[in-house]
Amino acid sequence: MAFVGAALGHLDIGAADTDEYALVFEGHHRAVYRLAYLMCADPAVAEDATAEAFARVYPRWRAGQVDDVGGYLRQTVVNQIRGGFRRRLLERREGARRRPEPAARFVDDQAADREDLARALRVLAPGQRVAIVLRYFDDLTEAQTAEVMGTSVGTVKSQVSRGLDRLRAIFDDRGEW
Repeated sequence: MAFVGAALGHLDIGAADTDEYALVFEGHHRAVYRLAYLMCADPAVAEDATAEAFARVYPRWRAGQVDDVGGYLRQTVVNQIRGGFRRRLLERREGARRRPEPAARFVDDQAADREDLARALRVLAPGQRVAIVLRYFDDLTEAQTAEVMGTSVGTVKSQVSRGLDRLRAIFDDRGEW
């Protein structure tokens, strides 16, 4: 709860609001962070996006404008991550051009599987990555995914289909990354 108070310290809020929002934070932080991490595969970016989402949702929550705080947080994180994809893509390309990525060392097979999946997700187009993460890791329906992404169900279906095809190809030919 101290984190919530510190994060919202710049706002003029009472202790009761902070305590109530701390409960919201405790109830949703893990799922929101997991969504952000699976979308971007970078713990620091995921934590920043999660913190920003909670900070952006707070004023609307406090004003009683948020009916589904979990959905609102999820939408906010998706927007945060999607907004940064292009910038990070350019940064990664420039960084890769200047220096090769060091080889990863895995402690166990489960860590290797997680790293393989994270690397494979990074290869996907941003829309495909978002659709797959929301559908399969956040367990949303196609309609819910479409709502979060701000697109049609048909677009979600095509993004998921193309993304899964791409993932199958990646795992069939692991030398691609």
